[in-house]
Formats: sequence, C-alpha cells, structure tokens
Amino acid sequence: MKKTLLMAAATLAAGVISIQAQVYSQNIVGYVNTVLPGSGAYSMICSPFAGTTNLDAVVTSIQPGDIVYLWTGANYSSYTYIGAGVGDNGYSFVDVNSAWVPSPTVTTGQGFFYFTGSGNQQTNTFVGTVLMTNNVALAGSGAYSMVASSLPIGGAIDSTNFNIPFSPGDIVYLWTGTDYASYTFIGTGVGDNGYSFVDVNSAWVPSPTLTVGQGFFYFSGSGNAATWKQGM
Repeated sequence: MKKTLLMAAATLAAGVISIQAQVYSQNIVGYVNTVLPGSGAYSMICSPFAGTTNLDAVVTSIQPGDIVYLWTGANYSSYTYIGAGVGDNGYSFVDVNSAWVPSPTVTTGQGFFYFTGSGNQQTNTFVGTVLMTNNVALAGSGAYSMVASSLPIGGAIDSTNFNIPFSPGDIVYLWTGTDYASYTFIGTGVGDNGYSFVDVNSAWVPSPTLTVGQGFFYFSGSGNAATWKQGM
C-alpha cells in the first residue's frame, strides 16, 4: 500500500558500540507544519504523530487565550490556555468553570478543535514518531466520532491510504472553517461518474479529501460500531 509520508528523517543508526557491533532504531521521526488561522477562526486538527500527549507539548505554538475543544462523544470539553505553569498546582489551563486543570491530552487518531484566542495566525510544527499501525474506534448507535488519520498522510478519504471501513449510509463531516460539509457514502463507484458519495443536496460528488493533520467527524449510518485499522 503506497503512502505519502512527510518525514524529517529516518533515525536508523542509533550509535556504534564497537567496530563489530552497531545498534539501530526502527523508529521514523517526522514533522508536519499546520497553519492555525487567526481572526477568531476554528481549526479541526489532530496530532499526526505518536509521542507526547500533553496538549501544550503537542501544540508548541500555543498562546494565552487559545482554546482546545475535545469531543466527549456527546458534547465538548473546553480548555483555555492561560500561560505555562501560572496557575494552581503549576497548571496552565482552565476549564469551562474557570477551574485550573492539568493539560488535556490528545492522542494519535483523535481529532479536536483549536481556537486561536489571540486572533493571530500561528504555524505549529508537530514532531514525533510515525506510527506504522494503529486502531481507532468508530462509535455506533447513532453517535459521532471525532477522529483523524493515525498516519501523517493525505488523499481521498476512501482510498487505501486510509483504509476506513465505510458502509453504505456512513457520513463524514469536514470542517470548512465556518461550517461543515457532509458526505454520505453510498457504495464504491455506484454513482454518476463512478462516484461513491453524495453531498447534502443528494448530488453525486468526488470522494472528499483529507490533508495531513486534519480531523473530521464520522457517523455510522448502519448504527454499528467499527474499528478503523491503519497500517503500512
């Protein structure tokens, strides 16, 4: 399966112990630059690498007033960044009740909303280990999952790059910057022009595309939970 990865370097040779012996690491380290728009805009993003999970260590460009919204399965939990270690117990975030809380965690395969409270556009450089395999849970029973690719790749959402287990009736919601664009999967290549998706107007459309580091909502039209298995 061919994948396009944004990689900084493959850290293979870890060091020389002797002339006869070397130690190698199979980890692949990468980076992705993600633009976080200003002017009170929201971005639906993800951390495209494994490694640290504390939000303020993942989004190193974070500024006082920036807010992160994590999906709980039914609504959002919000966390506002005040400043590095300025709060009670050395905390940097407050929740919706203005209580000081530990840094929220974000994991690979999890989408989240990011709001630039300062109003200034930022570019965050995500750095970490490229996952070779990962499983992401997709909720059933009419629930929505806010997810993302575990691998730093882009392309058509129904391509083998992503390997999402689409069933007829499943819907993806992509954030446009001001609203959602929805795409319902009908069946592989069954529509006009060999399309597989219809939009909100029931028009056949090309498969939507994901960029590297983009989060999205997934709704199971069948009502069945599923596991999204990615691997190289």
